[in-house]
Amino acid sequence: MPATSRRRSTSTAVRVPSTLWALGTEPLDPDDRWPDRALVHTITEFSAPGARVMLLSWPAPVSRGALRIIEPDTAAALSTIGDLGRHGLDTPTDRTWAGEPVDLVVASLLADHLDPIAAAEHITALATEVLAMGGLLVVFSRCRHSDSGALFDPAGSVVAAAQAADLLYLQHIIAAPISGHQITATPTPAPSGNARHTVAHTDVFVFLQPAHG
Repeated sequence: MPATSRRRSTSTAVRVPSTLWALGTEPLDPDDRWPDRALVHTITEFSAPGARVMLLSWPAPVSRGALRIIEPDTAAALSTIGDLGRHGLDTPTDRTWAGEPVDLVVASLLADHLDPIAAAEHITALATEVLAMGGLLVVFSRCRHSDSGALFDPAGSVVAAAQAADLLYLQHIIAAPISGHQITATPTPAPSGNARHTVAHTDVFVFLQPAHG
């Protein structure tokens, strides 16, 4: 527990949203760690203007001495958070967090070549360190095949790690582009010998840091 005392989140009261978010009609980009439409929906749904919002990604960010390297897609996502009137924060480089508690943590497990268990444990451990009482952890994940043909589905690992960290599991949301009454799937590449999962939606998991005492 950091020296800074834990405060209650400044976000609005927790609301249970619809289980399906319609994110326009264009197919999802499987290589996008911070899909803009899903990020905007998450920020507006689960935080209030002025809230502190932290992005957590996997693998962990790179630092060289005192220099912190922020990848271009993360910088763009932080800019989006700022445009929505929130204060955006990037992933800490270690588990030592002495800053102000955070109202909302948005974690992305959309990068390829994951170790689902290590990734889930990493983000939930960091989230519990930085979240305010009543703060929320929102995790983006997706079932897909790696370039080598291995199937990744972080869902079970995320839920298990969050519950082991005493976070309350609130909601599983399907975020997908929809045209008419159909989900718009991402075009599948030509077969290359390895199985490829067709990307049609992003899983959005929502967890609550409960108030203790």
